[in-house]
Amino acid sequence: MPECLWELRTADTGPRPTTSGSRQLPSAVRKLLANLAAGGAKGMFPPVVGDGPDGTVRVVRHLECRAESDALATALSDDRFTPLTAALERLDTWCLRAAEQQRGRVAPGVLDVTNAELFGPVVTELFEACATRTARRAADFTALRVAQFERCLDLFLARLAHDRPAGLPDVPGLDGPVSGIRAHGDETHNGGGRVLRVEFAGGGRLAYKPRPASGEVLFLAESAEGAPPDSVFALLNALPPASGPVRLPVLRCRMGQDPDGAAYSWHEWIEPPASIGDLRTDGELALRATVLDPPCAGALWHRAGALAAAAFAFGIADLIGPNVPAGSRPRDDGPLLYPVDLEVYFTDVERLSGTGLVQGPLGAGHHHVGLENVPRWCDLDGPPTCWTQDADGVLRLTRRTRPLARTRAPSLVADTEGRTGYGPYLGRMLRGMFDAWTLMCRNRRRIAEFIAERAPDHVVRVLARPTREYANALGAGPGDTVVLARDERSQLARGDVPYFFRRADGGPLWALDPRNGRTVEARLPEFDDGHAGPPAPAVRESHGLDLAGLGVALRDAVTHVAADLDGPDVTLHDDGVRIALHGPHDGEVSFEWTGTGRRITYSWTLTTLRLHIDEMDEPPGTSPTDGEAARPCDRIRERLRRLARVDAALREPWAAGGFTDTELERRLRQLTDTAADWLDGVIAEHGWPGRRLVGEEAAAVASRLVQHLVDRTDFQRRCLRLVEQAAAEGDVPEREVAYLTDALRWAEGREQVYGTKFRDVAGDLVPCPIEDPTRVDERRAAVGLCPLDEYAQRLRERFAPTVREPA
Repeated sequence: MPECLWELRTADTGPRPTTSGSRQLPSAVRKLLANLAAGGAKGMFPPVVGDGPDGTVRVVRHLECRAESDALATALSDDRFTPLTAALERLDTWCLRAAEQQRGRVAPGVLDVTNAELFGPVVTELFEACATRTARRAADFTALRVAQFERCLDLFLARLAHDRPAGLPDVPGLDGPVSGIRAHGDETHNGGGRVLRVEFAGGGRLAYKPRPASGEVLFLAESAEGAPPDSVFALLNALPPASGPVRLPVLRCRMGQDPDGAAYSWHEWIEPPASIGDLRTDGELALRATVLDPPCAGALWHRAGALAAAAFAFGIADLIGPNVPAGSRPRDDGPLLYPVDLEVYFTDVERLSGTGLVQGPLGAGHHHVGLENVPRWCDLDGPPTCWTQDADGVLRLTRRTRPLARTRAPSLVADTEGRTGYGPYLGRMLRGMFDAWTLMCRNRRRIAEFIAERAPDHVVRVLARPTREYANALGAGPGDTVVLARDERSQLARGDVPYFFRRADGGPLWALDPRNGRTVEARLPEFDDGHAGPPAPAVRESHGLDLAGLGVALRDAVTHVAADLDGPDVTLHDDGVRIALHGPHDGEVSFEWTGTGRRITYSWTLTTLRLHIDEMDEPPGTSPTDGEAARPCDRIRERLRRLARVDAALREPWAAGGFTDTELERRLRQLTDTAADWLDGVIAEHGWPGRRLVGEEAAAVASRLVQHLVDRTDFQRRCLRLVEQAAAEGDVPEREVAYLTDALRWAEGREQVYGTKFRDVAGDLVPCPIEDPTRVDERRAAVGLCPLDEYAQRLRERFAPTVREPA
């Protein structure tokens, strides 16, 4: 049985505990207890819990009657709670002053110490500190927390007054005085800062976030009607579809900045959909979530697929359940999932699970992911301490050791047929991922330019370690002690979960000085080189946006719901999507891309991924006729052929002249660079142009183009991965892997592998340095190349003695 930290005995439960001293309670405490006795102030102290379903504890009620108010009065008169009663008196003094200053701007009763929505989280925290810590530590922490909360509220009120004339998001209903403020009850950052929900008499609601990370503005900001896109998602929504419609969530939001440079943000509060229902019940306890009819559910999951693809593409992380609620806005034509806590982005996520939307391989990671598929009773968070009441009627304060039973699952979505999550709508989910991915691939350069223009004005949060480890270090949960850096310890010492950030275009790691809101450079050993953690340049610059890159995310999305499907062997066909699964880690999904006349197929096992691109079966009479537009593959094939002709017309005289004509060299460099930019777009939209897409002759031209590039090693490296995959599928000869491998190694100053690169040494053509040269012929034979000596003789007959550059 958990240790009892304190007891409350009412008049009906025997004598009250002996106290070490009896004090006259301050007026603020008496006011709070009188409110509690009258049934108010619910949530100002830890809740009373009982046994819940599936090993949880459930909230039975809050302290709320005269007898419990009297028992609390006795408890609070003990010297142990002196820091709390002093804190309540100080908060009450602040409320009286602030309410007078805000008269007309904030409704009566909001800035009042008995308002549990605003003051409940901090008062509960201080009560727990007095009950669980030594007198000295409780006094120090309480004084610190009260000062932090006063500063947090003072900043909020000043920022609200400054921004209200024209600096708030354009949300309907922000009229009249503020009628309610609710403080977020969990972790704090940057000197006790808390997220606040702000309600206005006109009915509008805003989220206020006192932190510098600006992902909501960079990715989600909704553009004014008729104005250019203000955010990445707004840009994607405005672009012409590639393979199907895309609808990503956007909302009204704005950044603010104090004169000293401290940043904060506002965004509209996302309300839950009107269609809420009970997914599970246990006696009087009910777990409620969004419930939609099948057509609406299908639309939501298609859009959720687009969000998953975008999160994977842009490295958006920490999208766990509470951070991705289902919601509806007045402008929406149906519910969507909204990433309302978008702080961590441009991370180098290798799996879809890295976003937090699905579980990791083999079910690894916490099950409260953003795309929940099981209506579990357990909640992710909850109060550290709770009251329990046994048969003797005594209330005993104990540490919570079991999960809290939740009554609301914000990100959980079910349909009216009793099915939960996207498993029953897998085809729609995957189609949404594909439609968003092809859109991003087709517009990769435009997206990268859009981000590059805006990144210097934005900030990304850097999570040094999982929040749960910090919670353990704060004493809020079990676990081994973690070794922390000085900058982490200093923030934990003031009761905050450590918060670090960078500019979205890179640079040093920063933290906030809570005394003045200014940024100070932070030092963490694993981030000191300036490269670890976000922002990853390759992600920010959209380097991963090619057709093959979606495969791992599709596999992870299927694996997450494999247990929800009917059996290990599953065949589905929905919305131009064909799914064939032969177990949780073995399957394929193909998409009809009618605009290009091709079928894109991703197949996988636990360890491999493959991409296939095939022509769709065309009904008679649908092939282009004279005068009609050629298919994309025809246009690509013809441009590669033209490129080969122009390249030969320049390269042959350049070689014949001993590679000394600088004008020919400049023109060749310009030709190959321009062609590489075009090829990059082809790859993003169509994958590697192999035999199936453009035929063997044109496919060889694409490979030679990449080999001839100068100072483009990042692009060459990406192409090599694609060529390796295409060779494994028989779409290009394996020798192309050899040529490109050696070209890349030479460009990087490394030894080649296959001996395909030669150079002029004293008038003789010799191979560039080779790794393990004794086995080079063995490696060459494995990819279909002739022995090195035979190859060298051919090159000498063709080029010597003119060669100066590696051949």
